[in-house]
Amino acid sequence: MNTTNNLIVDSIIDAMLSEITKYNLELLQRYPNDLLVHDRSVLEYAAIPGATIAWMVGDSHTHLVTLGLHKGESEMVRCLTNLSSNDRFYVLKVESSSFNLTELDRKQFMDLEHTNVPYSSHGSDSEFSIYKGKAEIGHIKLNHSIRNQQPFVEALITPIAVANKMDLVALRMWCSKGITRLAGTLFVKSEEHWVDPYQNFKEAA
Repeated sequence: MNTTNNLIVDSIIDAMLSEITKYNLELLQRYPNDLLVHDRSVLEYAAIPGATIAWMVGDSHTHLVTLGLHKGESEMVRCLTNLSSNDRFYVLKVESSSFNLTELDRKQFMDLEHTNVPYSSHGSDSEFSIYKGKAEIGHIKLNHSIRNQQPFVEALITPIAVANKMDLVALRMWCSKGITRLAGTLFVKSEEHWVDPYQNFKEAA
């Protein structure tokens, strides 16, 4: 992760902590790692220029949903409006060197499920291509097996014509959803292997 992204993630976490303090939420006393470890790891790869991310936080939970990449992912925001009466809802929009964290009401947050998704897939459950509009941006091949009596999926991701970092995040999202679908469970161990991830895209310094 480059220094600029690191600074933005630090600032986003600080802004989230301010909202948690503002509403006297008990998250940091109960499950601090959910924000400071898990959510931070999501932000480190997803909080890139152009990203829109939904955030819900309460006394005992915090959830991030990266919008506009996969319809199934965006639809998760509806489920997150039914957990607790004192939950707070936000939308995070990331620019090249800044961000905006805006509080929403439940209805506004729920409406985020309709965020436009330009990505689609074509193929089988075990091998499929990802398109952005009519352009193929990558290919994913999944191998399902059993290791140590547990389901295991090995993923091979081949970028083809990625135009920006968001396309790379989209490939990772579609791969993750594909792994869960192929295994038939959320509780599946997996490995991702990238083939020349920057062959058609040079990450900014």
